[in-house]
Amino acid sequence: MPRRCSCSARSCTTPMSGEPIIPPGSRAILIGVPRYQKDARYRSYTAVGNSVEGMYHLLVESGLCGWREEQVEKIVDPTNAGQLMGRLRQLAAETTGVLLFYFVGHGQPSEHTGELCLAIADTDHDNPDATGLEYAKIKRALHSGTPAATRIAILDCCYSGRAIGLSADEDGTQLANLSHCAGAYTLTAADERAHVPPDGEGHPRTAFTGELLDLLTRDGVPGGPDGLALGVIFPHLQHRLATKGLPRPNQRSDDAAAAFVFACNHATPPPGQPLGDADTATSASTSGAVVPRQDADVSPVGCERTHERPAAPLTGRHSAGTRMPTGPRARRGILATVLTAAVVLTVAVGWVMWPQGQGGALPGLTPAGQMTAPTGVDTVVFSHDGHTLATTGVDGTVLLWNTASHQRVGQPIGPIAAQNRLGIAFTADDRALRIVRRGKDSVTAGLWDTTNGQQTQTSTAITTKDTNYALTAEGSNVALAPDGRTLVIASFLGNVPSIAWGLDSGQKTVLEATGYGGSAVTFSPDGHSTAFGGENQLTVADTSSGHTIASLDRNLGTNVYIERIALSPDNRTVAVALGNNTVQLWDIASGEQTGSTLTGLTKSAIALVFSHDGHTLAAAGGNGTAVVWDTASHRRFGDPLTGVYAIAFNPNDQTFVTGGLDHTIQLWTLPPRATSGTSTSDH
Repeated sequence: MPRRCSCSARSCTTPMSGEPIIPPGSRAILIGVPRYQKDARYRSYTAVGNSVEGMYHLLVESGLCGWREEQVEKIVDPTNAGQLMGRLRQLAAETTGVLLFYFVGHGQPSEHTGELCLAIADTDHDNPDATGLEYAKIKRALHSGTPAATRIAILDCCYSGRAIGLSADEDGTQLANLSHCAGAYTLTAADERAHVPPDGEGHPRTAFTGELLDLLTRDGVPGGPDGLALGVIFPHLQHRLATKGLPRPNQRSDDAAAAFVFACNHATPPPGQPLGDADTATSASTSGAVVPRQDADVSPVGCERTHERPAAPLTGRHSAGTRMPTGPRARRGILATVLTAAVVLTVAVGWVMWPQGQGGALPGLTPAGQMTAPTGVDTVVFSHDGHTLATTGVDGTVLLWNTASHQRVGQPIGPIAAQNRLGIAFTADDRALRIVRRGKDSVTAGLWDTTNGQQTQTSTAITTKDTNYALTAEGSNVALAPDGRTLVIASFLGNVPSIAWGLDSGQKTVLEATGYGGSAVTFSPDGHSTAFGGENQLTVADTSSGHTIASLDRNLGTNVYIERIALSPDNRTVAVALGNNTVQLWDIASGEQTGSTLTGLTKSAIALVFSHDGHTLAAAGGNGTAVVWDTASHRRFGDPLTGVYAIAFNPNDQTFVTGGLDHTIQLWTLPPRATSGTSTSDH
C-alpha cells in the first residue's frame, strides 16, 4: 500500500488520482564517471559510481522525489564527447516540464579560457575542452536549447563553482550569465577541489553527494516544510558540509527556481500520525536565523509518496519485518541513542589508537582564559602588538577583544557573509582591519576602523579579467599578507602565472611559477615570501620580485594533495598539511623533508600556523580536532584539542587562541621551552 505523506508539494502526487508526480515531459540526465580509461592523471573513484547510483535511487526509488524510471537516463563512464553532447541537446530540446542535469566526476578549467570542462572516460587531461564536455555548451542546452519550464543543474566536481560565473563565447564576446536566467537553478559542490574519499577508506559516496543524499533520504529537516524546495535544501546542505570542514557548496537561481520543491521532507510523519512538536518547530539556517515552518499549501498539487521505500543502505530505514517507533519524538530519541553510542565508541577507539608520535607526547597545554562569542567562531587574528584579538563569527560579524582583560572592545564590524570573506588582517599600526571579500567575478578589499567599526577606505576591486582568469570565479585561491597590504592570487591555469597584488599601490607582480596547484596559498609572517601548492605541486616565491625561491614538486612525489600551507617566521621551513591527515616539514633551501611526518589529525586540515618564534606548529582538522607540535622534536604537546576550527598565536608570548563553533574563544599557554626539546634554531 502506498505510503501517504502530509506534504502538499508540487513535486509529489495523489496516487488515487493517478496523476504523475513530476510533470509530463520532464527528463533527468545523470552522468557519473568513476573510471577513466585514457589518462591516468584522472584518478578513478568507486565513490563516484556510488554517488550516481545514489542520485538515481533518490529520484526514482526513494518515494521522496517522484521521478518515474522512464524519465531518468543514467549514463555511467561515457566516451565520445561529441556524441554525448548531441544526446544532451536532444534530451533538452524534447523536455517541456522539469530538466535536471547531474554530473559527478572530474572537473577541470580550460587553459585557454578558464571555462569549466567536465572530464568523461576518454578525456585527455591536456585537452579537456576538446575531449571533454565544455560547460558553456551544456549551459546553452540547459537554457536557450530547451523549452523546459524549470531547469536544474547539480555539479559534483572540482572547480564546479565556475559554472555560476560568466564565460566567453567562441567569438570572444561575453555570454549572458546563463546560470542565472528565469526558471534556472545551479548547485555546485566546490569552488576548487571537491572532496572524494580514495577507494578503501570506507566512504560510499563523494562528500557533496553523500551529504545531499543523507540530508534528503535519512535525516530530512525536522520542523521544516513538508516539501523541501531547492532554496530550503541549500542552507542545510551548506551547514552540514561546513561543520565537517568540507568544501562549501554554491548556488545560483531566480526566486521561482529556488521555490521548486525537489523532495518530500523525510522528517515529516505520514498523515494520521501525531505531529507532536513538529507543527510549531522551527529549523535553524546556517546563519543562525530561525526559518519558520512553511505553509503546507504553498504548492498546488498534493504530495503523496508513491510507494514504500525499500530497505536499503541509502535510506537508513529498518526492514519491514522490524517494528520501530516513528514520528519526530521517537526519531529524536533514536538519534540521541545512536549519537551517544557513536561518541562513546569514538572516544574508546581514539584512546586506544591515537598516534602517540615519536617518544610520546610532551607536557600538556594550560588554559589561560576564555571568552564567549555570540555565535560560532571561524577566524581568529591577533594584532601585531598582541593586545587585541579579532574574531569572526559564522554570522559574519567581526568582534575585537582585549587579550589581557578578555573583554570586548571597539564596535562590531559587519556582518560580512562567511562564504564571501576571504581574509582578515590588522594593518601595521593596528588601527584598522583589512577585510577581503569575494563577489561574483571579483574580490574586494577595504579598511575598517578598529575603534568605531566604520569603513575608512573604499574597497579595491580585482576582477577575473584583471588576473587573466588566474582568479577563480569565486575568488577562493587567494591569501592576504599579515599586514593587509598585499594579496596573492594563485593560478590554477598552466599558462597563467600567479600574481601578487599591492592593495594600496595597485602594483601587480607576476610570480614566475606557473601550473596547476593554487588551491592552498599562504604568506610568511613577515610577508616577504609566499607559498602555494595543490596536487603534487609546491612553490615558494619572493613576494616583491616574483622570483621562485624553491620548487618542491618533484620532492613531494605523486598522488599528493596539499590542503594547507604555513611558512616559518625565518622563511627557512614550509609546513604542508596533506589530504591524508598528516603534516610534513620541508627545508626550503635543500628541498628535503626534515624529520618524520607529523600525525594526530583525524581529518584534513582547515588551519595550519607556526608560532612567531617558529618553535611550535598547530593544525586544526575539519572535524574540530586540533594538534600542537614542537617543531624540533616533532612531538605533540599533550592530548589533542577538540571543537577547534580556528587557531592563532600571540606574537608576544607563549600563548595561542582557538575558536570553535560552540561560541568558545579559548586562550592556551604552552609549556616552558626547556621541556619541549631542542629549538629550531639548532638545526
